[in-house]
Amino acid sequence: MAGVGMTSPRAALPGGDQLPLFDLVWPMNLGTAPPTTRRATAPSGPLRDRRDVFNARLLDGLTLVGPYKIPRIEPCTQVPSSLICFSEASALRVPDPDAWVHFYEDDYRFVRLWHAPKRHFRRLAGFAGVISPDFSLYRNMPVAQKIDHTYRNQLLGARMQADGINVIANVRLSGRGSIPYALAGAPRRSTVALGLIGCIRDSTNRRHVLEEVRILCDELAPANLVVYGSGAYGVLDYPREQGIPVHLFPADTHARSKARRAAA
Repeated sequence: MAGVGMTSPRAALPGGDQLPLFDLVWPMNLGTAPPTTRRATAPSGPLRDRRDVFNARLLDGLTLVGPYKIPRIEPCTQVPSSLICFSEASALRVPDPDAWVHFYEDDYRFVRLWHAPKRHFRRLAGFAGVISPDFSLYRNMPVAQKIDHTYRNQLLGARMQADGINVIANVRLSGRGSIPYALAGAPRRSTVALGLIGCIRDSTNRRHVLEEVRILCDELAPANLVVYGSGAYGVLDYPREQGIPVHLFPADTHARSKARRAAA
């Protein structure tokens, strides 16, 4: 939302709701000019360099899709049988080989993955797979920050996949202007994931969610759609009408918060 100031966390990011909002009218000719791609190489120098706060070394061998050079996640047709959030997965003594790790929780609970990716990758490799990270794209964020968060999500997911971890791409749109970077590195004809937590209770927001789901299906033609959250109000009718298998995992954030309070 252009011109909205982020005067306070409570006002700017209400209630943990992450709204994937964008214009309801947008051009349908995105496929006429295929995006440019190039293969990335890591910088030379010592393997461990505290100056590499940008995680440039994770780029080695990945395919970057223009114009924003977003790392590409390759197709995966697997479907999770169970999900576990990153913060809980990190607390387990032994990884669950049957569970897929997701990041549909507050950013502060998994930002450590960005700061020490390789250390966490080793642990995540013990799970069945990972849904790529979900650093937030709030509608009142500066566009530069939205691109940065999309880049982080895709880079971490693509690197894990290149290192041998099963990865399902998480897709997060934020306005018509986000399409060139939000979908650039997302795989076509693949299992893709979508977080729908707190997005559909409000009728206005729900209209945007309905359109987001339609765009995702039309542009990516997913083999499977993994949804974390609610499928109420018919928000998942369109993929089902298109014959796309929908795998719905109800959000367990309330149960997790209740358990944390009880353990405190």
